[in-house]
Amino acid sequence: MFDFKFDWKKELEVGIPEIDEQHRELFRIVRDMEQLLITRCIGVSNQQLIDVVRQLREFVSYHFYEEEKVMNEFDYSLKEAHIASHNKMNEMVLSIDLPKLGEMPFDELKKIKDGTQDWIFEHMFNADKHMGLEIKEKMKQRQ
Repeated sequence: MFDFKFDWKKELEVGIPEIDEQHRELFRIVRDMEQLLITRCIGVSNQQLIDVVRQLREFVSYHFYEEEKVMNEFDYSLKEAHIASHNKMNEMVLSIDLPKLGEMPFDELKKIKDGTQDWIFEHMFNADKHMGLEIKEKMKQRQ
């Protein structure tokens, strides 16, 4: 596992403004995790941990719904595989063990951050980029 600094860059955009804005929000959530990890979670409150997990869960629920709505609207060709990837991330986020996070905040938050990071590289930098290209082309054809 390599570390990645969660700073948004224009090269990360998929070209669909509402999806790009949502992806920026994901990067903000992961940066919040990174800030807690930099301090090794020393002095972190249970409320801070719950807040970051809540934000991640809310993001996943909202973003996947919105992205899947766009895929349906433009009849995206790889929709089923894309949704399967969403489901994998959703399962990971919903399986976060909050009591264990409270007991071992650094170790558990690192696992959450690393799992999210792995998913971003697997999904956002590949599947979402492909989806953006296809949907932008279909948007042009509708004009």
